[in-house]
Amino acid sequence: MSFADTLRGLAANRGLALPPASHPEPLAALDYALERALKDEALARFWRAEKLPGAPEPVVAAPRPRGYRTTSKRRAALGPKGLALAFPGVGPARRGLSPSALDVPEHAVVYLFLIGRLSRPPARALASALNWAIVRGDAGALAVILNVRVFDARVVRAGKQLALDLQGAGLGVRSAFLYLDPSGSEYYLEAKRPVGTLSFKRLFGPDWLQVEVDGVRLRFPPTVFSQVNGAMLETMTGAAAALLAPLSGCALLDLYCGYGLFALTAGRDAARVTGADVDGPAIAAARANAAHLGGEHVRFLPGRIDAPFLSRLRPSPGPEVVLLDPPRQGTQPGVAAALAARKPLRAAHLCCGTDEIPREVAAWAGAGYRLARAIPLDLFAGTAALETMLLLEPASAAAR
Repeated sequence: MSFADTLRGLAANRGLALPPASHPEPLAALDYALERALKDEALARFWRAEKLPGAPEPVVAAPRPRGYRTTSKRRAALGPKGLALAFPGVGPARRGLSPSALDVPEHAVVYLFLIGRLSRPPARALASALNWAIVRGDAGALAVILNVRVFDARVVRAGKQLALDLQGAGLGVRSAFLYLDPSGSEYYLEAKRPVGTLSFKRLFGPDWLQVEVDGVRLRFPPTVFSQVNGAMLETMTGAAAALLAPLSGCALLDLYCGYGLFALTAGRDAARVTGADVDGPAIAAARANAAHLGGEHVRFLPGRIDAPFLSRLRPSPGPEVVLLDPPRQGTQPGVAAALAARKPLRAAHLCCGTDEIPREVAAWAGAGYRLARAIPLDLFAGTAALETMLLLEPASAAAR
């Protein structure tokens, strides 16, 4: 049984009525203390059912469990009454907008503004082409990304007028962009887009977003992945640093490194840092961040994180530790074995999908590493999801 099913079963046993499983915010109406208690119990039951070693630690609370999501999205649909922006599979409740308890509140104000402007006849070409409306960032530093099926003169002209309207509206929108996705994909920032043609257009503002974590400012392009719970970033980097410690004299291998979040914060005490990610723009941002921060001991490499890539990646001199933060579907087959062959002292492995934990733990166990700790982080408060940080150590070390 999946973690989400276990959680829903516990809620039903307590007489709690939750929205359908397809709802994007199934726990948002609950008291947060109750939500955490449900997640603690559900994760413990999932652990026992999957026969995972040890037991998970208590769920680390989100400092801002509601109104935290700094990347939000709505599916667009143009009807006779104007534009609607809704969660997929969930109809808009009022004024054409699916409300959210988890998004940064300022996002809703921007969405309502977009509905009003794009429902007008002069903007119909843009509204008709719109797949998704995306808002990123926190109050006062928001970015709007309009995912559209086509770039043509009418769409771009309407986009430029909307940009002028946004700049004059006083909503804290600092930048806006058009993003081409002719397939109308379910992925709001679809990577498989036309090559060799203009597919991303800045309408106004800086072409970067920014976060500040542990006193470090990091910039990244608006299409690059960043954790949606900005208030939780320091908790994440702090937990990673604690699991990987001591780092003095060690090399850190940071896989799926993105724009350098962990490498340039948790990795500051390491003797050397190597980051790797398949996303070229993220690597470019990581290199720029390292150069700005004076990280001479840090390098970032582009590459698909799989066994062949890791076999070609030379270990740094001296002891090594590993951090990996793969996407929700987890690592490619062979990654744990390839990492174990490097004989790291320890590895911090983040699992965004709880149901992937048994497979990942088994892969590490087959390569001679044991699960030493499991720290669940409530990165997705209000939803039936957790981010869990696993500490893996050589099984031989435990035997001694």
